[in-house]
Amino acid sequence: MGDLWTWEDIVHLPETEQPEIIGGRPFARATPRGSHGRIVAQLARQVGRADDAGLGADGWWISIDPCVRLSPHAIVGPDLAGWRKANLPELPDDWPLDVRPDWVCEVLSPGTAHYDRSTKAQLYASAGIPWYWLVDPSERYVEVLELDAGKWRIHGCCAEGEVPVLPPFGGFAVEVGQLFLPGKTGT
Repeated sequence: MGDLWTWEDIVHLPETEQPEIIGGRPFARATPRGSHGRIVAQLARQVGRADDAGLGADGWWISIDPCVRLSPHAIVGPDLAGWRKANLPELPDDWPLDVRPDWVCEVLSPGTAHYDRSTKAQLYASAGIPWYWLVDPSERYVEVLELDAGKWRIHGCCAEGEVPVLPPFGGFAVEVGQLFLPGKTGT
């Protein structure tokens, strides 16, 4: 393999060893805990309402753990990603997807929080992804970041007990408290 990794360097690895590639370097993705998967499933259920066929071009394609190639040396697997149907009328079944998402979401865990807040945030901003959500199970909140002139701006932070309408998804609220196990913290 050359100095900078690409898709060709990982495509033949076993699925359990599929790293992300950021800046041409491989990053192993940790196996998430059970509560992490539940948060992703609950969020997909709630945000998935935007992935309703009846919404037509105003709807979204929502995907759990997609493999997205943002550039030859940047391949990521966000916990959730979404594409506006107005920008992408049909969701391709490609692997990896070569279409930049309009929204990504990462559920923070002790081992990846810094990586998600720094390295991946920087990559998502440089790729021009307009919305980035960070779900923090230990603090029990959702942080909504909006890309503004190439930099992340905090649009809002919603804690357990709140039921806000979070951008970029209009028309329905997200029950933040439903994302987390009762009385549990961490992923």
